[in-house]
Amino acid sequence: MQKVLFLLPFLVSLFHFGTLAQFEENYNSDTLFDGVNVYDKNIQLPDAQWIDNQTVVLEINALYNKLPDVQVAIFNITQTGQNADEAIRLSNERYKGFVNAVQHLGIDPSDVYLDMIAFAPIYEQEVEKKAFSLRYNETPKGFEIQQNVHIKFTNSKTLPQLMTLATRYEIYDLVRVDYLVENHDVIYTDLRKRSISHMAKRITQLVDELGVEIDTAHRIVSERRNIVLPENCYTVYQVLASSSLGGKKAKVSNMRKSTTKIYSQVPYHSFDIVVNPTLVQPTVQFMYNLKIKFVAGNELKFSKKF
Repeated sequence: MQKVLFLLPFLVSLFHFGTLAQFEENYNSDTLFDGVNVYDKNIQLPDAQWIDNQTVVLEINALYNKLPDVQVAIFNITQTGQNADEAIRLSNERYKGFVNAVQHLGIDPSDVYLDMIAFAPIYEQEVEKKAFSLRYNETPKGFEIQQNVHIKFTNSKTLPQLMTLATRYEIYDLVRVDYLVENHDVIYTDLRKRSISHMAKRITQLVDELGVEIDTAHRIVSERRNIVLPENCYTVYQVLASSSLGGKKAKVSNMRKSTTKIYSQVPYHSFDIVVNPTLVQPTVQFMYNLKIKFVAGNELKFSKKF
């Protein structure tokens, strides 16, 4: 009866994740981007961990992949002019033309916001010659205005159409796309219910199948939660493959290899529960961790013999 309880395999902590390397040839898996770590391809589950003869700790990690309810695309407009009036006029023409165009996509003008970023003169240096020296003077040669256009939409297919319309008005800089979920509480309530149910089954296995006596043990429950947004899950990607010519005397010109980004969602291997695991497009990932600790006054015992 006085056997020491060994714990269930240690679960990797919920709040320290990385991105799993996904490609062997073309994906440079050693790169870090936006503070997201890359997991080792040969990752293995750690060995079970001992605590003491009086304590049992059980933990459930849950993940919910949620498509965004709303997205906000931010475009930058930079306009120069010979004077302030011209810069403002040209910028307004581009902005108004863009806003009128996006209404054909079903976007209401109230879902478009113009954010003033900067408005300043542009200086150039003029050389002033003197008898024995040169003097360089800064003189205003024009004005520059910078503004960001925020556009809210609900259909992810709208973004490519927005980018096409933006180019018609010489708007080429897509600054950022925000992914928003409106009701977090509903998701966390769902994760909590799933986790409690999963925990109850695990406790039942511990008591009924292993015979661990925890009825009189002191219980401590804790929970944590976190959100990972798609913009934090993009890693740098550079094409590594290149062609070779068969001839010995042939010259090979090294072509420019473009650097871009690839979406790498939080991998699933650390989770007991994953809701909506097979979505194709980037999602907002809600994480929930439930932990319960049983602390007995004396050494934990088994009610079954093995």
